[in-house]
Amino acid sequence: MIRSRIPADETISSSSCDTSYEEMPRATAGSIFDGFRRKEKSKNTRNRKGNLATEGSARSRRTKREKRNAEAKEKEKDKTIAAAPAAQMHPAVQKWVERALQMGVPALRDEYRALAKYTMEGMTMEAFVANQPQNRNRYQDVPCQDAKRVALKSPPAACEYVHANYVGTPMSDKRFICAQGPLDNTIDEFWWLVWQEKAEQIIMLCNCIETGKFKCAQYWPLEAKEKREVGGGQMIVEKVDCKPMEREPTIMITNLKMTVGSETRTVRHMQWLDWPDRGVPPCRLTSMELLSSVRGSKVPIVVHCSAGIGRTGTIVAIEYILEKISAGSDCMAMGELMKELRNQRAYSIQNDLQYLYIHRVMLCYFLEKYKDKYAALLTEDNQNKYKKFVEEYNTAVGQ
Repeated sequence: MIRSRIPADETISSSSCDTSYEEMPRATAGSIFDGFRRKEKSKNTRNRKGNLATEGSARSRRTKREKRNAEAKEKEKDKTIAAAPAAQMHPAVQKWVERALQMGVPALRDEYRALAKYTMEGMTMEAFVANQPQNRNRYQDVPCQDAKRVALKSPPAACEYVHANYVGTPMSDKRFICAQGPLDNTIDEFWWLVWQEKAEQIIMLCNCIETGKFKCAQYWPLEAKEKREVGGGQMIVEKVDCKPMEREPTIMITNLKMTVGSETRTVRHMQWLDWPDRGVPPCRLTSMELLSSVRGSKVPIVVHCSAGIGRTGTIVAIEYILEKISAGSDCMAMGELMKELRNQRAYSIQNDLQYLYIHRVMLCYFLEKYKDKYAALLTEDNQNKYKKFVEEYNTAVGQ
């Protein structure tokens, strides 16, 4: 029997936003700073040798004076940068933040509810229906739409069908693959999907068992050096090691090795352990830490929870917003953004609390973690609105 869909996949448990850790840098500038240090070291060495040899006190005084002047100029430059109105330098952030604060929690919940049943016009799900008798769908009422469905091409697996869709963002048309949590009888197809798409990252947003119910099959090896056969041994998946993420221990990172014939690849499996069933996680910016860790990927990132629409759609939506803002695009029409996601993965963002959580995390990111950078947004009026937003949010989620 196919299990019936639990209506809501996720609810919130946080009263404050922990911004204690630093986000992983998107890129490094080591070569620039290394060159700067080499130049400084060389200059200091030359000065020291000259002073010890024949240079007089006049030249030494002139050097110190020039250095003081240079330092004074740098300080003035820093003051100018610090004084620049951050909101004007980031108009997309300003517009997004002010819209969220102006609407507030009640209006945002209404906005979501008006779109709660939205699906792409003309949506078909022929493959989903055809595979129901084989129990390949975890929930009968969570369809895998044919548009942007990931099909396995000439797979060694028993079937080309897998409950998964490509989801594009401003960065790539195939930025994510959103999937249901594998069933015991669809584990092989899941791994062939990972292999076919050359995925390097798997984000798992659920536990295998939650509140006494099976939410996902244990599809990866549990013990170090343990090997799992896929497709009757055509693929071998081996666990290399496992440890908590350094700056976010609620995310467990497992490195896996996949081998098909003579070819071996590595894939990083990241499981978020404390995102509760039917809810949303504490506001610790864990989502930002997780997304930052996979942002350099050039191939599709596989994301799944149990149904692959609630927690999964929430994470993808946060990255979608960040990418649009980073590109300087207008991201104010959040209802339209939700439609864009649902046109690719049906019913993404499963309830109004997840919709609120997206806004809560983004506001925390801009107004708390980077409050110095976006200080111009923190007018007295906006601070009052933000305080009210947090209070209403906590009430809505039972904090």
